[in-house]
Amino acid sequence: MGKLNMGSLLSRMAEKPTTCSNRRSSHAHTDCTQFSEVMHIHRPIEPQLIQATAPAHPQPDRCTPGCEDEKTLAALQRQFLEAPDASNVADFLRISPWQAEDVQSALRLQQVKWAIAQAESLGLPKVLYINIDDSLGEKDKATRHLEPVDWFHDHSESTKSKPVFKNAFCYLVATVRIGKIVVTVDLRLYLRAKTVRRLNRQRPAGQRILFRSKNNLAKSILEALHPWLPAGWAIYVQFDSWYASEELIKYVRRQGWHVTCGLKHNRKLNGKRIDQIASALRHRRYTHIQVTAADGNKLTYFVRQTSGRLKKVPFDVRVFFSKRHPREKSPAYFMSTDLTRSAQQALQGYSGRWSCEVSNFYLKTQLGLSDFRVQSYEAVDKYMVVVWLTWAYVEQRFQQERSTQIKTYGDLIRRHRDEHAIQWLTGALQMMQETGDMQQVLHRYLRLESLPA
Repeated sequence: MGKLNMGSLLSRMAEKPTTCSNRRSSHAHTDCTQFSEVMHIHRPIEPQLIQATAPAHPQPDRCTPGCEDEKTLAALQRQFLEAPDASNVADFLRISPWQAEDVQSALRLQQVKWAIAQAESLGLPKVLYINIDDSLGEKDKATRHLEPVDWFHDHSESTKSKPVFKNAFCYLVATVRIGKIVVTVDLRLYLRAKTVRRLNRQRPAGQRILFRSKNNLAKSILEALHPWLPAGWAIYVQFDSWYASEELIKYVRRQGWHVTCGLKHNRKLNGKRIDQIASALRHRRYTHIQVTAADGNKLTYFVRQTSGRLKKVPFDVRVFFSKRHPREKSPAYFMSTDLTRSAQQALQGYSGRWSCEVSNFYLKTQLGLSDFRVQSYEAVDKYMVVVWLTWAYVEQRFQQERSTQIKTYGDLIRRHRDEHAIQWLTGALQMMQETGDMQQVLHRYLRLESLPA
């Protein structure tokens, strides 16, 4: 099979029939097989897909096609010249026979191998960070019939006196970072146990969903990554205090990797709560360390440290008590299983978890991760795969084109949208030259039946 044009493939698959409807034919299976194979390591990610998921927005000073702020399937469908029915795009997610897991596995492999190849070509140190975090994609409060959507506690906006709950879907994101190279290597839906029970009441035995806790999902992400991680590299797995269970910490160490993570104040070290240990060390001098943030700014932290064993963890760890200012009331607590690392090395590495926040921001605000309206869990899972595939293109192209003009992912997306607009306008002008029929050009490129009054 030759190199695939992902934009036209999505369009063709949306138009093709499937066996699940009398409007569709068996040709869908061939295209679905192609979609599953598209991320094979011998085939590059195609830039055309992003113009479907992150197309150009209209600008008052130029005539470009644009997608509404919400990337609904109908809005995305309008970005294709040859896509007559928006319902077929939904069918591509709802009833086409391709499996999300097949594409996820191929994309994960491609992302990891690409990042390692880039790092080796640049001669970067053989140190790889795996960052894991979760996030909420907020939906309207009245949304009720989308299966992954439920009410979740928002930890980032809640306070001790005022908890905040959002009608949203929840997902885990994992990134791999080597030096300045960052790629997203997993994107997984999380369902509450209550949601799983509710959905399974309506499902036959063979289609029921298995509940998996966030910690189990994090472990499964690491298990999926394990075969593709290079031997002889130092590998650090990083997550916040929510994932710092003894089971996950022990799993990581059994693989020969290290953990750097946040800890809650009530975790016990050598049988004593770490907030009590921090209080007992209040007369010890701070170590001043500087951490370089993602924007290049240097942040100063005041750190104390101690070593010992966490409850139910059968090996020594180092715990750091960190403050932004000496008079700050409560420190933040961090842990590293690598006893050879200094506080500066551990916290500088941990700052790389910010890559998860960056991915979440662009996935939701620019690529429309939260804008789905398909109902079933399986359809939403497929939608997330398409968005992740688009984001993988952004990440890889950004690394290749990073410069004084392309400093952020937003700059790269803007450049791609400009290229999309140029192609669209060039095509319209060429058609006008060839046909001389403005009505035909408007009909094809703007779907207008006549000039507006």
